[in-house]
Amino acid sequence: MIDGVKSAATTLKGAQTAGKELGAVVTSQQADMEAIVQRDHKARITAKLAEEQRKSTLEYRALEKFESKLKYEQDVARLKAETIRKHGKDAWIKVEAEKALMEKERQAEMSAMDHDRQKQVDLLCWCFTAGALITYFFKLYKL
Repeated sequence: MIDGVKSAATTLKGAQTAGKELGAVVTSQQADMEAIVQRDHKARITAKLAEEQRKSTLEYRALEKFESKLKYEQDVARLKAETIRKHGKDAWIKVEAEKALMEKERQAEMSAMDHDRQKQVDLLCWCFTAGALITYFFKLYKL
């Protein structure tokens, strides 16, 4: 009978130890899950703040761009008025024609630069092709 009681006590102690270990596993798992929830919450808050900052920055940049365009338009209007006052009504038409000519020349130069770039790319491709062929023939004839 004493052996039976000792055996029961040992079994109970083992069950108690197993229960404590299981409780520790559950507690650890709950702590891990809470850490993940907190990390995700922090990431959402950080993303929300970044988006709000981006929006406010975008608004400031848009306002600066608007003000810059407005200042440019005012400067052009002032220049137009001064030019007409100094040189007459037809002067601004001549300025506009000169501006169009300058823009046309700039476009022609940009086109020429693009053509030159393309020629450089073509030359580079031909050089790579020639180099590959030479390497192929050296390997083919084991030179």
